[in-house]
Amino acid sequence: MANRIKGLAGGSIGTGSSNPIEKIRVGAAVDSATAESTPSAAGDSVHITDSARSLAALSQAVMETPELDAGRVAAVQQAIDSGQYTVSAQRIAARLLQLEQDLGSATSQ
Repeated sequence: MANRIKGLAGGSIGTGSSNPIEKIRVGAAVDSATAESTPSAAGDSVHITDSARSLAALSQAVMETPELDAGRVAAVQQAIDSGQYTVSAQRIAARLLQLEQDLGSATSQ
């Protein structure tokens, strides 16, 4: 199925005065370098909120944190192998409750 544009005979599009595309003139040329560097008349501005700054700092800290703490993994593995690793349900529950409280206070601010 051929695509046809009215006024074009299906040949290749190139430069030349007989080409219908060359007959189209733009009323005013835009200098892209000037358009990008000139501020608008309205005085556009950007305001970064404290939340956005906090998120950016947190994102940076996460990016800089290693994915794996090899020393801690080795210590836990050794404790498991030696039978000394214990799971404290009370400690886990307390940490989960603390996390819930922290998240609740963070969303209310």
